[in-house]
Amino acid sequence: MINNILEISTDNKELSCYKGFLRIKEKGDIIKDVPFDSICSLIVTARGVIYTNNLLQNLCENNIPLIILSDNFHPSGILLSLIGQQRQTNIQELQISISKPLQKNLWAEIVKEKIKNQSKLLNLLQKSNPIDKLHSKVLSGDSGNIEAYAARLYFPSLFGNGFIRNHDLNGINSFLNYGYSILRATIARIVVASGLNPSFGIKHHNKLNPFCLVDDLIEPYRPITDAIVYNIFNGIDDETKILSPEYKKKLAEVIHLEVYNGEGFSELYNIIQQDVWNFVSSVKDKKVKLNYNQYMIKL
Repeated sequence: MINNILEISTDNKELSCYKGFLRIKEKGDIIKDVPFDSICSLIVTARGVIYTNNLLQNLCENNIPLIILSDNFHPSGILLSLIGQQRQTNIQELQISISKPLQKNLWAEIVKEKIKNQSKLLNLLQKSNPIDKLHSKVLSGDSGNIEAYAARLYFPSLFGNGFIRNHDLNGINSFLNYGYSILRATIARIVVASGLNPSFGIKHHNKLNPFCLVDDLIEPYRPITDAIVYNIFNGIDDETKILSPEYKKKLAEVIHLEVYNGEGFSELYNIIQQDVWNFVSSVKDKKVKLNYNQYMIKL
């Protein structure tokens, strides 16, 4: 399967099915037919888009997330298949019954890896690094909230002292929103395909969020999007810079990045897939079996 992100960014499109293809029309005229088996995720940022019920059904059957983004490219909602593997029920029973100590230990490993990658990015860009070795202070469940402390130091070091991470702002923030949405959709697809229930997180718990587990597992990969956004802006925030189709394409290509794994190179999509399976193994074997790629931030 070719893992392509398909975005509908111009208004008043009509989306339907046609013989295994997603058909895009405008004012009754056919614009394009895209095979379902080439689509990783469908993202909609346009207004006035019409969907047929058959299309939504086919997206679910092909495990293709439909992500609706707000004006500032933050996810407003996601439609995701409930169809997993044949072992889905068994895996989800184990997932729901996972012990609190294991949840805390898994979350600690995730936070450590996120901070390590943030620190590696700062070093790679030759920035001041106030979070170097901070991962070593992360306790079980991140009871000291080191993740949030690291974020307060990390973003100003990366993008400048005046930078504030805010979902509602333009410029770098809107680019980060879009890039994170790409990662979130990709991980959501892999999580469901593995048989896990995306609603049951190990740290994130919110009855209004059906993707708590996705928001747990995404954390170590955020610095890769940060690196792409940094390169686009050359490290200087500019709220007048528009998230054009060209920039969206650069951000969407994050899942195709060739990442060194210690022996050779593999697409980030495949690395995330292996990491999710390691999480499944942790759930099954009731111990932490996460094994992140230590070279991942060396883009």
